[in-house]
Amino acid sequence: MGNYITILNFSGRNNGNCSAISDYIKTFCANTDVSAFHIDQNYGSCGGCNYECLIPGVMCPKRDVVQNEIMDAMGASDLIYYIVPNYCGLPCANYYAFNERCTGYFNMDRELMKKFQSIQRRFVVVSNTETDAFVQAMKMQSGTEPEILYMKTGKYGKRSTAGDILESEAARADLESFLSQAAR
Repeated sequence: MGNYITILNFSGRNNGNCSAISDYIKTFCANTDVSAFHIDQNYGSCGGCNYECLIPGVMCPKRDVVQNEIMDAMGASDLIYYIVPNYCGLPCANYYAFNERCTGYFNMDRELMKKFQSIQRRFVVVSNTETDAFVQAMKMQSGTEPEILYMKTGKYGKRSTAGDILESEAARADLESFLSQAAR
């Protein structure tokens, strides 16, 4: 499974299904060094600057201490779990904005970028739809065919806004199976 795991929860809600899944992964990986982050703040999209982040060695002028901490954890990881909710048939805006910030961070150090590109990434999508949009967005992040677990609340007899997906035994079994596959 790896020596160091980073969990990124992109939900805009603090106590929804994505938070429950993040907590479950932390518990499942209890014997591993795990950092978990809730990417719920407004990172804002990139722009309004002179693209300083695309100049090697120059930092994004909009990046802050919290973003540095998250990206440092990602760069040190052996495995990253992305927990992404479906809003309007697409990954949420927090996912896209954060990925834009990653460009500037990893562009500063080409060796770190190479290491980052080699880190295993797995995706848990909380959605009642499976769309090519998720595969394409996550393929861009992982560089390969993404490993995605779609957790459809309807499949488990739950509502997406209730935050109770893991009260379903079947949902927990699906998540555990997905997490166990990373250990192989």
